[in-house]
Amino acid sequence: MVTTKRKVRTLFLSLLLFTLLNEQTAIAVPSECQDIWRIDLHAVAYLNADEQNFLKLKYYRWENNQWQVAEAKTFFDTQQAEMPLIVFAPGYTSTTSQTTQTGLALVKHFDPDKPCRVVFWNWYSEKGQGTLRCDVRNKLSIIGRTADYLALFLQKMQPQSKVCLFGFSFGSRIVCEATESLRKSGQRPDGLRLNLVVSGAATDAHWFAKGHKHGDVPEIVEKILVTYNPEDWVLRFYHLMYGLRHKSKALGRTGLPMQRIDSAYRDRFENIVVNRYIGDEHQTLYHVQTPVFRSRIDGYFFFE
Repeated sequence: MVTTKRKVRTLFLSLLLFTLLNEQTAIAVPSECQDIWRIDLHAVAYLNADEQNFLKLKYYRWENNQWQVAEAKTFFDTQQAEMPLIVFAPGYTSTTSQTTQTGLALVKHFDPDKPCRVVFWNWYSEKGQGTLRCDVRNKLSIIGRTADYLALFLQKMQPQSKVCLFGFSFGSRIVCEATESLRKSGQRPDGLRLNLVVSGAATDAHWFAKGHKHGDVPEIVEKILVTYNPEDWVLRFYHLMYGLRHKSKALGRTGLPMQRIDSAYRDRFENIVVNRYIGDEHQTLYHVQTPVFRSRIDGYFFFE
């Protein structure tokens, strides 16, 4: 009798585990209104961003529940200025498979009746060789080049295009640096409308302050949403990538220092805290699934 109960319990736990794993790894199916792309930057991770190397980016389109090789020409020829474009840059250690799963799960939260095009900015984010600290520092140099490629990408948008850049963790670093690079280039397409969403940002907390690294980013951005978590256990150790005695704090853990933002731009920022919903977690979808985030999706991603 005891043996039978043990077998039943083992079978039940196995089925429960199987169900949970399948729920966590299930791939969402986009609606017909959502055009999903992945742009892969692995081939140029260590190459400076210029027009010649930009041609080495690989394009894929999500069709029939899988990635199909596509052409850059097809992407740009079919770009419609009136259709919102959302570019998602994932965080550190995300593999291509994880980026796909997270990205499609993100799209699942969009209104299925609202047409949009989504690009997964598939940078060289996987964990590399060596120690964690060495790999993180290596990624910092890759991020700079990745951001420059994104700036080149934005320069090729049609006039009057609507683009929202969404970055999580190190992905936030990419979209902010890309926006600053675009601003400095002076080659922003006419009438380009640009929003930024940065969640769990692995950037220095003060960089949006007046006179600092991203202090002038709002010049070319309509709205910037920052979601932060004071309990984020990963960003608690953010300063260590600079050195043991470094005191920098992560934007994704502290939020914006609004009093230090240029007064001319303060109304372009929104600062929301999410720890009451997600505890100490550091994951893209935990931020996305919070009620405060979901209530703002249409305003930032669809420019409504």
